[in-house]
Amino acid sequence: MSKLIYLVLLTALLLGACNKNKVEEENLWGLHQEPVKAQKLPNDSGVEEISVLWKQDIGSGASLGFAQLVPAYLDGSIFVANRAGEVFRIEAQTGDTEWKVDLDQEINTAVGVGENLIVVSHDNGDVTAMNAADGAVAWKSSIKRQISAIPVVGKGRIIVRTSDGLIIGLDTQTGEKSWQINKEVPGLTVHGDSTPVITGDAVLTGLSNGKLTANNVISGRDYWEAEISFVKGQNEIERLNDSDTPPIVHGTTIYTATYQGSVMALKLQNADTIWRTQLSTRLPMGFSDNTLFVTTDLGVVTAVSTEDGSIIWTQDIFMGHGVSHPVVVGNRLVIGDSNGNVHTLDVQSGALVESRKVASGAILGVITYNRNFTVISSSGDLSTFSL
Repeated sequence: MSKLIYLVLLTALLLGACNKNKVEEENLWGLHQEPVKAQKLPNDSGVEEISVLWKQDIGSGASLGFAQLVPAYLDGSIFVANRAGEVFRIEAQTGDTEWKVDLDQEINTAVGVGENLIVVSHDNGDVTAMNAADGAVAWKSSIKRQISAIPVVGKGRIIVRTSDGLIIGLDTQTGEKSWQINKEVPGLTVHGDSTPVITGDAVLTGLSNGKLTANNVISGRDYWEAEISFVKGQNEIERLNDSDTPPIVHGTTIYTATYQGSVMALKLQNADTIWRTQLSTRLPMGFSDNTLFVTTDLGVVTAVSTEDGSIIWTQDIFMGHGVSHPVVVGNRLVIGDSNGNVHTLDVQSGALVESRKVASGAILGVITYNRNFTVISSSGDLSTFSL
């Protein structure tokens, strides 16, 4: 029943985003998990190890509806966009704005970075590429479809996904379409798609039908397509099996996950299954040494061994708090929640170390670099911390 409530609530919020007030719309950003009742968070350990480096207000975007807006780190700078169409380059250590460009067009997904380009997509299906050095627009390409994932840049291509099942490779120099493939989309899916991952000459893409595909990043030629979810059910909701978690590639192994399905390890060469563990998630996973870190659709943070898929520890105190994907910073696991809090956990035990209110609105994304981490909230608070 909880999954039915979740889908009904999600659909209602998406359809009503344009005429709801800001507070109601911000709730949309917290729908990472099933709507279970939240318990009061316990006291942390009392340790205060999070240090604020800088904070910026980059402009609120939640009042303009759903989008995927996650900062990216490149060459000592943070690149980030707001919903209204502004793109920023911010010096990672000081928080100084190096440049700011107003594209005068609402941004739907951002930001893709690579090959000296910054890439965003817009509500009308346009894709804009900007020079990382100064923010000048390099080109604009009109896809004329809803972009459903943050673009990814590499090997002379920008990989774009659309909500109707297209995976498109654009030329980084011109924005012209180099290749396009069409993948089947089920009648009912969870909103949004996973960001593709480029590894070697392949691009890996998790699909809404519970499959993972590998294609040549230059030509789009198929390498393999693998069934990674075997969900069965009596109705469409019970059969939802979106692969919305970006794959992680480590050596010759792929780690991936599906909604209402499994976390699993596959061989990169042919997608043969190495191990499979039943866990449901839609969020990116964290990775460190021999451990995967997963935020499940119930809000339980789980550590999984990369050796055999066994569960190392679970932490269920965040159920109902709309917690974000986890990132690893040193010996800490960092997550955000829908109330603007950041929490750190011990990576070995999962014990709560520190909780701190850092922003208004929900934490939308967390990135890490050089033992620092940056978070962005639905109200436009951008903050960087050290551990």
